[in-house]
Amino acid sequence: MPCNSDHMKASSQEVELGKVYLLLDELDGKELTDVLWDSAGYDKRVYDISSKVTLDKQTALLCSKLKKVKDIKKYSLEMQMWWRDHQKADKMRLEAEKREKEKLTIKQKALDKLTSAEKRALGL
Repeated sequence: MPCNSDHMKASSQEVELGKVYLLLDELDGKELTDVLWDSAGYDKRVYDISSKVTLDKQTALLCSKLKKVKDIKKYSLEMQMWWRDHQKADKMRLEAEKREKEKLTIKQKALDKLTSAEKRALGL
C-alpha cells in the first residue's frame, strides 16, 4: 500500500481549539479570513498543547470575553454561531447538573430514613 497523509489530518479537538483561537483573535481585533478559518485545525498554536485541558481553558476564556460583548452581531457569523451553540450547551449542562444535584438530594433524604442496620444490609 502506498504512503498517504491520513495521519496528518487534524483531530476534532485540534480543529475546535484552532477555531477557539481564531475567535479569540477576532475579539482582539484581528481580521478573520476564509484561509485562516479553513485551516483552523492546523493553527500553530494548537500543536504540542492540544489537550482537553487546553481546549477547556481557551473555551472558558472565549466565553468570559463574549459575556462582555454588547452586540455579537458586529462579529463574524462563525462567532455568532459559536456563541449561540455554546450558550445552548451551557444551559443544557447547567440543567443536567441541577437534575443530578436534585437526584442526589432525594437519594440522601431516602438514605437518612434508613437505620444503620438497614444500610449495612443494603451494603451501604
